[in-house]
Amino acid sequence: MGQDNYIHGMDWTFKHENGLASLRNYRAYQYNLISAYLGENVLEVGSGDRGFTAQIVGKHKLLKELVSIEPSEGLFTQHMNNFKFPGNVKFEMKDLFDVKAKSYGMFDSVIFIHVLEHIEHDLKALNHTAELVKKGGHVLIEVPALPFLFSDHDRMLGHYRRYTKKMLKEAINPELYNIKRLWYNDPIGVAGSLVFFKILKKKINTNDGLSLVKNQGGIYDKYVIPFEGFMERFITFPFGLSLTAVLERK
Repeated sequence: MGQDNYIHGMDWTFKHENGLASLRNYRAYQYNLISAYLGENVLEVGSGDRGFTAQIVGKHKLLKELVSIEPSEGLFTQHMNNFKFPGNVKFEMKDLFDVKAKSYGMFDSVIFIHVLEHIEHDLKALNHTAELVKKGGHVLIEVPALPFLFSDHDRMLGHYRRYTKKMLKEAINPELYNIKRLWYNDPIGVAGSLVFFKILKKKINTNDGLSLVKNQGGIYDKYVIPFEGFMERFITFPFGLSLTAVLERK
C-alpha cells in the first residue's frame, strides 16, 4: 500500500492481520477513559482500523448516530471491511477541516483518539472543532505524552509531537473551551516505550516490529492494561504514556 498525504507510517497495520484491533483490552481501556462524556451524537476524527469505533458501537447504549471520518485513502480503503456496523454509523473519507456544521449538524461530542498529534496545527484543528460541538458538549482527546520519549517511531507514524499538560493546554482556546479533566494514563507503558523505541530503536513496520506487537504487545494487552485500568480508578498518576483531556464547549 502506497503512502498518501495522511498515512505516513500507519501502513504498518496492513502487514498485521487485524491492525491494532487485536489489542482488545487496550481499546476497552481507551473507551473507558472517555465513555461518560460521549452523548448521543458523536463525531470520531480518524477512523483508522475502526477498532475504537467498534468499542463505541458495542458499548455505548445512548448512541444515536456516529460519524467517523478518515482522511487517508489508504487507511480508509484497507480497513473499510473491518467489523460490521449498524445503520446509524457512517464512515466518510474526509478531512476534519472539510466537515461543516451546515452539512452535519452539531455533535454532542467529537473524539480525537491518538489523532491530534498527527495534525500540524493542533490549535487550528480544535478551534474548527468548536464549530461542530453543541454548547455544553465535549471534545475528548487522547494523545501520546512525554516529549523525551519522542523517537523514530513517532516520526515514522507522522507524529508532530508528544505532549505535556502545558503543551496540550496551549492548543486549547480558553475562549471556546473549559478544561474539565486533564490527566496522564498508562504509566507502565512509559517503560516499554523507553526501552523498545527510544533505546532499542525498534521499527514497528519491520518483521521485528510486528513480532513485538504480537508478542510483547499481547502480554501488555492481556495483563498490564487490565491492571492499570483497575489502579487508575483510584490513583491519578503524575506521568503516563498518554495524556487524556475532556473539554467542554462554552
